Amino acid sequence: MSTVTAGRRWLWPTTFLLPSGIVVGFFFYTLSIMLHYSVRPSLGPGLVGDGFTLDNYAKFLASPFYLDFLLRSLWISLYCTAITAVLGYTIAYFMYRSSPAVRLVAGVVLIVQFFTAYVIRTYAVMMVIGKNGVINKTLLGLGLVDAPLRLLYTEAGVAIGMVLVSLPFMVFPIFNSLQALPRNLEIAAMSLGAGRLRTFWQVIFPLTLPGVAAGIVIVYLFELTSYIVPGALGGGYVDMMANLIYAKAMQSFDHPFAAASAMVMLAVSLAAVYLLQKFFRRVTPRQ
Repeated sequence: MSTVTAGRRWLWPTTFLLPSGIVVGFFFYTLSIMLHYSVRPSLGPGLVGDGFTLDNYAKFLASPFYLDFLLRSLWISLYCTAITAVLGYTIAYFMYRSSPAVRLVAGVVLIVQFFTAYVIRTYAVMMVIGKNGVINKTLLGLGLVDAPLRLLYTEAGVAIGMVLVSLPFMVFPIFNSLQALPRNLEIAAMSLGAGRLRTFWQVIFPLTLPGVAAGIVIVYLFELTSYIVPGALGGGYVDMMANLIYAKAMQSFDHPFAAASAMVMLAVSLAAVYLLQKFFRRVTPRQ
């Protein structure tokens, strides 16, 4: 009987780990294929030669044209993440301070986005920032502008789309950090003479930095590797790295160069995650 029980105890963890192992194994398998193609010579559209070469990496790193895609992606993702962090913290703090009913409604509105296809959300943003969209109609109605602003197919439009689409990924980690705070923490701080503003900046905000860090890492990677938003809202005028990789793989059929570009993108993404985690470990107070 004890042998059967011990066997079951061993079986349950293995059963739960198996799906994760399959997913991780598939990820590393596809990654190895991409790495393999990135060091193979290209013999023309759709043709891959034998042998080892670093020419694809050299071609990318030596070209100002391709480096511009990388730097543009880094820059747009950086300031979009900063805007998303400010808006996300504001919304999360509003939800934290609101009544349960208001909190429920706000949470449902954000959760609905997870059940809405990414493409649909992106095209919904197009309706908002278009020539006859909500933003332009509001500005014209208030008399703030004389003619509709050109937001669609501009960097500003791409930035607005990225912020709106990625906002839930910032709100929920921060809200969870706020929810985890002891309810009497603010009362204790204010009883010691701290005002509301000082209590927030010196007590509440530092303790919620783990949630902020998680949101920033998720959103930055999401925006750095975004394909649909710059493709749809940029209209070919504001392409980013993912758009370049797609064009090289599916239009030029230069698979080795596309793979090398993807590996460069992966390396940059991992470096960004490392630097962000190192920064937040340094500024987050130890509990």
